[in-house]
Amino acid sequence: MLYLEKEPLRRAQYFILESGRELERRLFSYHFMDGPANDVVEEIAGYQNLDGGFGNGIEPDFRLPASSPMATSIALQYLRDFDEVPLAKGIISKSIEYLDNTYVPERKGWFAVPKAVNDHPHAPWWEYDEEKGMCAIDANWGNPTAELIGYLHRYREYTSLDTDMLILKAIEYLESKDEFGSFHEVFCFVRLYRQLEEETAAKLMPKLSEAVCSLVSKDEEEWRTEYVAKPLDFVSSPDEFFCIDQNLIEENIEYYIREFQTHGKVKPTWSKSFYDGEMAKSWDEWVAIITLRALTVLKSFGRIVL
Repeated sequence: MLYLEKEPLRRAQYFILESGRELERRLFSYHFMDGPANDVVEEIAGYQNLDGGFGNGIEPDFRLPASSPMATSIALQYLRDFDEVPLAKGIISKSIEYLDNTYVPERKGWFAVPKAVNDHPHAPWWEYDEEKGMCAIDANWGNPTAELIGYLHRYREYTSLDTDMLILKAIEYLESKDEFGSFHEVFCFVRLYRQLEEETAAKLMPKLSEAVCSLVSKDEEEWRTEYVAKPLDFVSSPDEFFCIDQNLIEENIEYYIREFQTHGKVKPTWSKSFYDGEMAKSWDEWVAIITLRALTVLKSFGRIVL
């Protein structure tokens, strides 16, 4: 059984501290150096706007300063792990107010980004199509709507929306699908699942497991070279496996350890060519984000020598 030893961990730490954002630096400190949780929350707060939503590049692929539901979903991904920190409570309540205010009733959800995204540096997949009234991401209703419903449910004391109705809509939507084309959408349903009580989560599990099984890549060469969903993209701790074979989880763990042993980091598999000019810094930001995600998963499986 492979373990990540101290030297490749040190190299990963050096990259994050030298090339990552302050957010990843503080998260690394929290997870691996007993850094204060409040420092992380303070840094996340810097991405929040006066309307309660988040922007300002918290999603590195679009640099829109204004708020968007997509950027707010990413902020809440971080904040849910720190929601017992007193400072976080006000930040979260304001973000839920923003989601209430930007909810689109006829969609029973949200559009990922406003058209103003086009006025700022962004990767091509975030281009807003004015004829369609949305970006390409919005072709899949659940991204980020399913995830946002989960946060509304978790923080339902702050929302005026009918979260029970929205959860039912999400379950019906997923159950109606015969095939699954977007692993990002399924990631959002996994995050919704994690916010639900056991009885409700059980209703989502059969179709969610089917979706995970249909999309997870079992090929290590694909993990290295293609933009695919790896097992540990769906599974973040030993407590949840969905339908993924535990041997495949172990292969993915060892794959990450070998990446750290060889490179001291984990790089994106999509092309760096998208990141030139004003977008250039996004590449190193992504490397730091992906590296830190891999480290925290390895830690949750007890596979790091600390």
